[in-house]
Amino acid sequence: MKGEPLWNKRVLTIDVGNTTADLCLFEGEFKPLGKFSHFELPKVDADLVLLSSVKPSVEAYIKSLYPKARFIKPQEVPIEVSFPHKEKAGIDRLINLYGALNLYGKDLIVVNAGTALVIDLLVDGIFQGGFITIGIGTGIDCLSKRAELIPPMKLKDIRVDIGRNTEEALFGGSIKKAFYFVLGCLKDWEESCKRSLKVIITGGDGYLLRDLGIYDPLLIHKGMLALAEKGLAW
Repeated sequence: MKGEPLWNKRVLTIDVGNTTADLCLFEGEFKPLGKFSHFELPKVDADLVLLSSVKPSVEAYIKSLYPKARFIKPQEVPIEVSFPHKEKAGIDRLINLYGALNLYGKDLIVVNAGTALVIDLLVDGIFQGGFITIGIGTGIDCLSKRAELIPPMKLKDIRVDIGRNTEEALFGGSIKKAFYFVLGCLKDWEESCKRSLKVIITGGDGYLLRDLGIYDPLLIHKGMLALAEKGLAW
């Protein structure tokens, strides 16, 4: 298949995250198929199956469903890094950066808001590094498990200047914390790099930070497809 055009191929891209697996089918355009628990993935007919996985414990199961699936490795993502041991960087971080580099430019901050909140810096197309901290929803889940008077609650998009009840205080505070953390990184990095940086947001909770820049929920799938189009993931 290497070297063949993808416009007439069914390409299934699977983003295996810490909490769920996100599936997307490309048939000339992207068709999101949804998020699934790791051991309840659907079987989808495709000519090519590409995976980004940060969950090694489920890879054998996925291979049983898709024997010819291609698990992309860090060394296969053609993005330069400014630090040693690129192979130890999360594959999702590298593919997101590669997708952003192909779509949005060379001077970027890529924010992946999921189980973890990951903020990475790209300058002149080179991955400089970043930060990993607890995700918005994950932080709320952890707090509800440790504080008896805070019940489990589903994450909501609540934006207030000040919280006047438990929901507003919890959700509004958690979103503001993530928002101003990203904003602080942007300010620090623009000062140190002496240039403007575009902010690209992705991930399951990325919509909560969409006001910071460009929200692209399919970024990692676009990154995997870009690798395939260049024959780097076949």
